[in-house]
Amino acid sequence: MPLLLSLAACDAAPPRIDPRGQQLRSELDTLTADYGKCVDEKVAAADVSKDPAGSIAIEAVKACRPLRGALRLKVASFDRLGHPNHTANQAEAVAEASVGVIEKELREQAVVTIVKRQNQTR
Repeated sequence: MPLLLSLAACDAAPPRIDPRGQQLRSELDTLTADYGKCVDEKVAAADVSKDPAGSIAIEAVKACRPLRGALRLKVASFDRLGHPNHTANQAEAVAEASVGVIEKELREQAVVTIVKRQNQTR
C-alpha cells in the first residue's frame, strides 16, 4: 500500500505559486497594520476629558483617511487579481465594503480604549 500512495503523490500537481498575489497580500497586511497603528496613535494623543468616546473615535479614524484610501486601492487591486472578470466598479465595491469592515472594527476598538482612559481619569 505505501507504494501506491507514493505513486499517487507523484501525480499530484505542484502547489501554485503566485508571486504577485503574495506581494499584494503582504502589502495589504502592512497597510492594514499601518491604518490600525495610525488610529491607535490618534486615540492615544486625544484629549478624552471633554467629548464622548464615539466622537473622539470618529475623529481619530478621520485623521487616518489617507491610509484608508491607500488600503482601499490595494484591496481593489487584490480583488482584480483574484477576480479578473470583475469590473472596476465591482472591485471598488468589494474594496469599500472590505475596508468598511476594518474601519468599523478600528472605531469600535478606539471607543473601548477611550472609555477605559476616561474611566481612569474620573
